[in-house]
Order: sequence, then structure tokens, then C-alpha cells
Amino acid sequence: MSVINLETLPDSRAGWVLSNGFRPLFVLATLQALLAITAWLAFWSGWAHPPQSMLSPVLWHGHEMLFGFVGAAMGGFLLAAVANWTGRKPVSGVSLVLLSLAWLLARIVAIGGGNWPDWLNALGAVSYWLLLAFLFGRELILAGNRRNLKVLVIIGLFAVLSLAFHLRWLAALDVLHLALVLVLMLLTLIGGRIIPAFTRNWLKRLAIDETRMPSVFGPVDSVAMVLTPLAGIVWTFRPEGWAATMLLALAGAAQLLRLTRWQGWQTRSEPLLLVLHIGYAWLGVGLLLLAGSSAGLWMPSAGLHALTIGAMGGMIMAVASRAALGHTGRPLVAGAILTLAFMTLHLAALARVLAALWPSAMMTLVLVSGGLWLLAFGLFGWRYLPILLGPSLSFSERLKAEQGRQPGTK
Repeated sequence: MSVINLETLPDSRAGWVLSNGFRPLFVLATLQALLAITAWLAFWSGWAHPPQSMLSPVLWHGHEMLFGFVGAAMGGFLLAAVANWTGRKPVSGVSLVLLSLAWLLARIVAIGGGNWPDWLNALGAVSYWLLLAFLFGRELILAGNRRNLKVLVIIGLFAVLSLAFHLRWLAALDVLHLALVLVLMLLTLIGGRIIPAFTRNWLKRLAIDETRMPSVFGPVDSVAMVLTPLAGIVWTFRPEGWAATMLLALAGAAQLLRLTRWQGWQTRSEPLLLVLHIGYAWLGVGLLLLAGSSAGLWMPSAGLHALTIGAMGGMIMAVASRAALGHTGRPLVAGAILTLAFMTLHLAALARVLAALWPSAMMTLVLVSGGLWLLAFGLFGWRYLPILLGPSLSFSERLKAEQGRQPGTK
């Protein structure tokens, strides 16, 4: 057993909160998941009127989930991960204060930017992505880590799309769709790295035969990684027709075939692992649903929400859960509250997909889906905000926790 903690050991709550990027940014992502969806449901149902200075409600909803919710979760994960990838101490202190303030500034722009010049909105919105790219890139460069420079490119592309959105370089909806493609690329890249690795490590503790271990990276993985962004880009600019339909169908099939090679069925007794596989499954399902909409079979929102609620939301909750537990020295155990949060979130995805496939029940199912999403992230916050805002376990507490657990138990 090894217990590694690269965090400093602060003597105050503020010190702990600013000791690693996942702490403040996962808190912001959780609050965004709750507040932005509450506001969206109120706007969509007519219970409240959006402020005149805000983007149109549909664009605001998409922007705030992709650039706000995903942006915070992505920053938190990457800043925590880069410390492990490079062996350096985590980004902390003033840098995290500035990054969090930049994220908040972008949220203010989304609400009040209608009254401001485009260049000012662009500057406020892009500041978070530029600072995140600087902090993440600095760690890679100082450690000589070139393997993960591709992730830095994705952050840079988010910055470009943020500028494109506010400076009107492209149609706003096209920018949001391209941002979704970037998210899918990141899920494909990071998911393909961590899901089979975590699964293999867990199965090894159970002494499972090597023939039943996740497959190593191969041609199927390469095909999925190429087809997914290609299909997404074609769909963005030519959403209808045979090209988008064929590419999306092939990408979805490749993603699901890739997933079957990771032996996820063997993790059914370990919720914290199983949900990674379920979240990734929504990626393949969502692409297939988008293929169906390109062929004119159903509304595009079926595929969009399979990808955003199921894949994006599901993977973010799963990864954030593991990161928060692991980086604070706690056992990787889901527990009843988190397991319920996982179940509720994936039911939210299912309800929202059904809303698009069953138009006569759309109003009811959208509200059900939104309520389930809020319940899921409410449970997540209840379980994790005390962890994110509090101290890590001490070395002795970690040893006791490890000694109390037997290999293969939950």
C-alpha cells in the first residue's frame, strides 16, 4: 500500500480549500449544476423571466453548461491530475483565487453581457481559459511532460471557441456544438486512459485471470478517437444528410465496441467503477441517437441530452467523486448517498432522452429530468462539499482506513 499526498498541510479552512485545484473548482461546478439548471427550468417553464441583459435562454443554457459547468469540472480535474502526471506539488493559493474569480467573471458576462461591448464580453469570458491554459501548461513544461500537451491544445481550443461565441465569428449554436465536440474528445481521451486502468487495478486486487482484463489500446480505440470529432464537426455544419448519419453511426458503434473491451460488466459490485462505464456508454448511445436525428427519425435533443446529461454529467460526477476521495486520502467507496446520486443522474438522462422521443409528454418529462438532475447534484453536494471544503485525512487515519478494508470489498 502506498499513501501519496502532494498537498501542503494548511492550518485553516481557507488554506485547505486553496490547496489543490479540484477543491474550489469542483465546488463551483456543483453550484453551477444546481443554480444554472434551476434557472433554466424556471425560464423554460415560464415560471420566471430571464433578465434582458442575459443571452437568449437557450444559448445561455448551453453556454453555461458547456463553458461554465464543464469548464469548472474540467479545470478541477486537470489541475489535480497534472500534479500526479508531473510529480510536482499541486497548483494552489493565489493562483486558484484568480482562476476562480475568472470563472465567476465569465458567469457574470453570460448574465449581464447583453449591455456590454462584444470585446469586453470576450475578454471577461476567455480569461478563465487563458489562465487555466497557463497554469496547466506551466506544470507540463517545467516537468518536461510532453505526453499531455494534447490536453493543453483542447484547453486552447475552448479559449478560441469562447472568443468565437462572444465576438460572433460563428453562429452561436455552431460554437456550442463545437464546444460539445471538444467535450466528447476530452471524454474519449481521458476516459480511454482512466477507465481501463482503474478497472484493471481493481480486477487485479480480486486476482482475476489476465484473459478477463481490459484490453490494451488498439485499432478500435484509434478509430473511436478519430471518428468522434470528425463526426461531430460534420454534424455541426451539416446536421442532416447521409454523411453526418453515417459518421455518427460509425462513431457511436466504435465507442460502444471500445467500451465492451474494458470488461465493465465485472465491476457491477463496485459502484464507483461501474458508473465510469455507464457514463462512457452514454457517449456511444448519444452518437447513435444523433445519427438517428440526422436521418430524420427523431429530434436532435435526444442525442444531445444523452451526450450532455448522460455522458458529460455522468462522467463528471464519477471522476469528481474518485478525485475528491483519492486526493483527500479517503477510501474509494461510493456509499449509499453517492450511489443514489449516480442512479438519479442516469435516470435524469433517460427521462430527457424519452422527452425528445415522446413529444406529447415532453413538458412533463423535461421537468422530471430537471428535478432528477437537481436531486442528483444535491446529493452529490451533500456528500462532497464537506470533503472539498475540509481537511484531508491524516497519514495515520489513512492507514487505519486501509487496514479496515479487504481487497475487493466496497
